[in-house]
Amino acid sequence: MEHFLKIPRDRIGALIGPGGRVKREMEKRTGIRVDVESETGEVTIHYDSARDPALVLKVNDLVKAVGRGFSPQRAMRLLKDDQFFAVIDIQDYVGKKVDHVRRMRARVIGTGGKTRRVIEELSEAELSVYGDTVAIIGDPVSLDIARTAVDMILNGSEHSAVYSYLEHTRRERRLAELRPPEDRVKEEE
Repeated sequence: MEHFLKIPRDRIGALIGPGGRVKREMEKRTGIRVDVESETGEVTIHYDSARDPALVLKVNDLVKAVGRGFSPQRAMRLLKDDQFFAVIDIQDYVGKKVDHVRRMRARVIGTGGKTRRVIEELSEAELSVYGDTVAIIGDPVSLDIARTAVDMILNGSEHSAVYSYLEHTRRERRLAELRPPEDRVKEEE
């Protein structure tokens, strides 16, 4: 059984790694064979030998993450059970005009990378802005917080409002972690 993907040609080297090191490590850690066509960017994931069917989805997300600009080391985080991947298409917010996409990409990155860095630090997720997309890796809560922050920016919210939202959610997360487990269970009911 096979699954096919395509990644940008300029990301093929990152997926394969120097001397094939990244590809070999991914295959070793997952037991799933991955073939990369270096001319076209076509990736074939052979999942007939998968030890765990969930790993097929993880490898699929890992390949997509590298294709969306994450370094292989950061993308390997997706092999953990509690880590997930999401992609936000900037064109869904501003259309296909190159100038609009470029402007929104710059808003997400911020001056000197500040906005992206703040989102990463306060949400505890990782972001990659590549082409027309913003990709996010994180646990379910971090992913949701980062996705909301990026959504706010792409919808035109002021950066200060986004930072306030991130600080507020971080404060709430920290307080929730300090409460005894039995109190957290009561709140969820």
